[in-house]
This record gives sequence, C-alpha cells and structure tokens, in this order.
Amino acid sequence: MPNGTYAITSFFGDIVDEQHNPVPLSEVYDHHWIAVSNKHTNRLCKETGGLGNYVFGIGAESRNNPITLPAGYGYVVEEGALWGGNIHLLRTEGLAGNSAKAAKECNECYYGPNKGTQCTEARNGTFQCCGEHDDEGLAYCDTADAPLPLDKEFYLRYNVTYTRDLDSITPLEIGVMSAPDCYPFYGVYRNDETKVDTQSYSIKLPYDVHVALAIGHMHTGAINVSLSVNGHLVCTSLPSYGTEEGVPGNEKGYLVKVSPCIASSSSGLELKKSDLLMIEANYYVGSDDDRLNYSDGTHLNVMAYMYVAYRPIGVSLPNNATFVAV
Repeated sequence: MPNGTYAITSFFGDIVDEQHNPVPLSEVYDHHWIAVSNKHTNRLCKETGGLGNYVFGIGAESRNNPITLPAGYGYVVEEGALWGGNIHLLRTEGLAGNSAKAAKECNECYYGPNKGTQCTEARNGTFQCCGEHDDEGLAYCDTADAPLPLDKEFYLRYNVTYTRDLDSITPLEIGVMSAPDCYPFYGVYRNDETKVDTQSYSIKLPYDVHVALAIGHMHTGAINVSLSVNGHLVCTSLPSYGTEEGVPGNEKGYLVKVSPCIASSSSGLELKKSDLLMIEANYYVGSDDDRLNYSDGTHLNVMAYMYVAYRPIGVSLPNNATFVAV
C-alpha cells in the first residue's frame, strides 16, 4: 500500500495463478479475502468487538465486484497505517467421492477426519474446520485415491486507485453490517417445507448519515440481502450464479456476482438520527436448488454482510456516539 496520507477511491482484487491468469472457483474457491488497517474501526458492528473490521474485502464474487466509491468521495488513510490481509482459499481439485458434493462440503467447512485436532464434530461448519490455526498446512479435505494434482502457487492480485489531493474529495467512513446479530458466519439447514431461511440485524443511528454506497456479500445458496429504514425497504443486493464449467467469473453452480444495493452512480441515501437501519438476508434451504452443482438445502459457514460507505453529518469522528443494535 502507498505510504503517507491519501484517499482510496477504488479497490479491486481477484485470485490468479503464477502466470497471473484468473483461476476458476472450481479450482480454488475464494471464500473471502479482506484488507485490514490498524487505523480502521467498523462502527456498524462495534459491540461485537470488531466483526468485519476491514476496509475492503469480498469473496467468490470478487472478480465481478470491484469497489468504486462515488465520484468526489474517498476513504482517507492516515499516516502510519499498517496494512494486513486475511485470505481464505480452498483448492478443491482431487477430492474424494461426488466431486460437486465434496467441493461444497470442503468450501463450507464441514467436519472431516483429516482437518487436524482443531476441527472436531462439534466445530462442524466453523473456521476451525477450514484450516484456521493450522500453521503447518497439514489439514485437508478428503481426497481421492488417484494421484493428486500437482502443487501450484496462487496469488491475490489487487489494484488500488488513490489520490493525495485530499481537498478534492469528501471523506467516507466504511463499515459492515452482518446478519444475524453481527455474527461473522452462520449455518442454514435443509427445510423442504419452508424453503427460505431469513436472518436480520438492526441498528439505531446516533447521528445523521449520508450513505454513498452499499453492497451485499453472501455465499452459495443466497437469495438476496436487503436494506430497510424504519421498516421500509430501500434496496436489495441480488446474487448471480455462473453457467459455464470452469470459466473464471462465470463458474457453473457458484455465486459469481452480487449487485449493488446502493450504487456508486446513484445519489445515495439520506438518513436521520434515530432512524432504524436493518439488513435482512435470505438463503434458499430447499433441496432442489437448480442454481447449484449439488443441492441438499444445508449450507454451513455462510455470510450475510452489507458493506457500507457512509458520511456522518454534523459530527467529527471518533466521538462517543455509538450505533446501538436493536
């Protein structure tokens, strides 16, 4: 990242191989990557101890969802900011059994006997069953008896657009709301009678706010994630699913894009102090989801986030006003 003080105006990232060719999700699943800064605070889920405390980040839809802030706006980075990343990738070639089922369960952090002592049946669907704390790189999903694919290296490729002319931009805060109740992830379970699982999270605003950009982040099985104000629907982010085998950006059966809820090209959204802001997430839990390569209704380790770029009005941050979960 650049040194000094500057304002980021756009950010893009995707997963590539050693020749910088885009890698399909059927080869390496991009669960998520996030760029974090020690100068950043997510105020929209503050009470959870910093859930989603990242500046930029996204998952499988990354290749089709660059983050571009509206013209004239930017995210100001202070002098001395230290940057880091959290990159969660799963290579799903050479798995045992039904390839589509095995890839789904590997990507969703199902329990497996070869995933290390940190992965127990009680932690099924958690990051501990997706290699977290496996510093030696020994954990793996069940593989076929045939020779495994050769070792390869993969990279996060990213592009940052920024300006040092801070007088030319209006600063934005960035935060993430997460359903349910600011959890970092959750599970949804097969229900062929009630085929939609709905979760939500609400906050009450401590001051007036202008929302310049809002876009959802969800996982396979998602129907949508929406934003409401005082019980009235404002906008909805909709996922798109791929239709071509092994084509980067349009991988069949994978969630490959999420539409903006409030687009950078719009006039934004004006909110008032004490407004109730709610996100609501819907996942399909029927066992007949024809968008997917394998469908049994259950999805573990899913996310329902709303990434929000906003401008507090009439206040200087940081201050003592807090977003209160309702």
